[in-house]
Amino acid sequence: MRRTTALLCLSLALPWAAATAPTTPPPNELPADCSKAETQRQINACAYADFEHAQAAYAATYRDLSNGLDNAQRTLLRSAQTAWLQYRTAACDFEAAGVRGGSAEPMVRLQCQSRMTRERTAELRRHLSCPEGDVSCVRPTRR
Repeated sequence: MRRTTALLCLSLALPWAAATAPTTPPPNELPADCSKAETQRQINACAYADFEHAQAAYAATYRDLSNGLDNAQRTLLRSAQTAWLQYRTAACDFEAAGVRGGSAEPMVRLQCQSRMTRERTAELRRHLSCPEGDVSCVRPTRR
């Protein structure tokens, strides 16, 4: 009876533990040189580090642009960014679907998110330095 109870408790706890486990590799898996990563865990850790760099540049650019906008423009930017983040998530989920459940899934998803984040950062930067005469560019109103 004790053995059955223990097995039942363990079988109930394991799925919960797996569902709440971090999806990124532990920091100690990051090799000193990502070009020499040898295991999938190391490659995943490098992909995560690359995503963190892309995300930091995106956040700084978004903040710079947002700080220069009036309230109406800032609201529109916030709405656009919310929609873009949802799109990025869905697009990268689709891109990673080919390796769903495999050890390369985090790498594929993170590489997609990094690429799309860098592309969006470039789009936002364009608004920070609009060329004269570009009427499609939202010029920040405050400096």
